[in-house]
Amino acid sequence: MPTKEHKAGVVSDLEKLFENGKVAIVADLSGYTVAELTRFRRSVDKHNARCKVSKNTLLKIATSNTEFKAIDVIAKGPSTVVVGYDDPAQPAKVVVDFIKTAKKGAVKGGVFEGKTLSADEVKALAELPSKDELLSSIMGGLDSGARNIAGLLEAVIRDVAVLVEEVAKKNNPAA
Repeated sequence: MPTKEHKAGVVSDLEKLFENGKVAIVADLSGYTVAELTRFRRSVDKHNARCKVSKNTLLKIATSNTEFKAIDVIAKGPSTVVVGYDDPAQPAKVVVDFIKTAKKGAVKGGVFEGKTLSADEVKALAELPSKDELLSSIMGGLDSGARNIAGLLEAVIRDVAVLVEEVAKKNNPAA
């Protein structure tokens, strides 16, 4: 049976987990093998997120003074929490895709900017483009706009040059 000191250490670790988090996704991953859970943790780690399995009461204590305090409503029964630190859509994508591929487990919900997300809202968040995809599309739009402006300016200069040449031929027919 865990001691109070052990539980206090777990709560401290959980508080650190949530410290700079942007989004938390709660899922039921019961029924997974150790190998599957290891693969899941590694895929989560690749996207600047962390995964933790803990007792719901300890989660509730650790998040009670944070914007993630709504987790206590979601974390009922076996719960795994994935906390994302950068792009809020990426951890949701990892969790949803992993559960869809394994065909077991379920998304319970999440917390984003202090608001509770239902399982369907987490799935919708997972369908959003990632931060990198959005930035690249914005940069592509800016780049194409700059190319269009450069093409228009080049066309105006070319038209002016042709006009000057025509005027010069008209004024100097001997040349």
